[in-house]
Amino acid sequence: MITGDAETTAMAIGRQLGMPIAKPIEHASSQASVRPVLRGEDVEAMSEQELSHAIQHTTIFARTNPDHKLKIIRAFQARGDIVAMTGDGVNDAPALKRADIGISMGLHGTDVAKEAADMILTDDDFSTILRAIEEGKGIFNNIQNFLTFQLSTSAAGLSLVLFCTILGFKSPLNAMQILWINIIMDGPPAQSLGVEAVDADVMNRPPRKRNDAVLTRKLLYRVLTSASIIMMGTMLVYRREMLADGEVNRRDTTMTFTCFVLFDMFNALACRSESKSVLRGEVGLFSNTLFNWAVSLSIAGQLLVIYFPWLQEVFQTEALGFFDLVGLLALCSTVFWADEFRKYWNYSRRRMGGGYSQAV
Repeated sequence: MITGDAETTAMAIGRQLGMPIAKPIEHASSQASVRPVLRGEDVEAMSEQELSHAIQHTTIFARTNPDHKLKIIRAFQARGDIVAMTGDGVNDAPALKRADIGISMGLHGTDVAKEAADMILTDDDFSTILRAIEEGKGIFNNIQNFLTFQLSTSAAGLSLVLFCTILGFKSPLNAMQILWINIIMDGPPAQSLGVEAVDADVMNRPPRKRNDAVLTRKLLYRVLTSASIIMMGTMLVYRREMLADGEVNRRDTTMTFTCFVLFDMFNALACRSESKSVLRGEVGLFSNTLFNWAVSLSIAGQLLVIYFPWLQEVFQTEALGFFDLVGLLALCSTVFWADEFRKYWNYSRRRMGGGYSQAV
């Protein structure tokens, strides 16, 4: 809390709000530069390096002016922290502008403060900030899930065609089938991942660092694992069908095409959450209505492509038997089971080692 009020007033308000106020920490020089409450004159007397160290233990800053607020923000940013600053007055405008995200009051904030801010609290309720952070974290997670699905599907398709070319096989998918996969199959399920509900424990996770990439090492590992399973499973079906009749015909490409599509659907189900399990009930199977509709319509469309005569001619497919579909479903579900095993393994390790929320 940064305020222009006196130290005693600021501490009384802080205690009323339930803010943790630690005991002072004295340096060897007996200069109390690290304290739970710092006055503006203390901030002014410190170098930015001293202030960066002191603010680790400071909860309240009292008797501050606009220059002090700017110095405090710079000290936090020097530590690599992402700083959000709230304010309502004209004197808060420089700090709102300097912060990574300036937050102005909507009901009682001045026009100058609103102009300098990045976000305006229309209800002047600080708890709204928490809900905004929660929503932002959820959106970021959904972006990563979307990328995981899209990249794993694209990598699997590319590697499938590449390996067939290297091995001298005829392309397992024709142009219309590839177009169908890219536009109709990948599109709706991928988009529906963007509206997945926010994880209940998202606020218990530590914040990301300022320079953290969207494509993390963990995400890329997951992409490569899923892509490898999809590629090898589809390649297995294609090779088996070729060996069965010694040539590449409509049945071979239809089996391969359908195999890849079903792998996509199971992969989309696995990508609904990076850590939450469908089998343990942490992700409700029917909680995302848009996802359920997207997958259902995609599967219905695939069945039309296989069994509707006019579409058979367009996509060069033929009708498959019941046991063909059952076998493909069993094989294609492996990408989902593999991801569930990864989630269970990580869940077991977290339980044994303790999570972030337990540590703090």
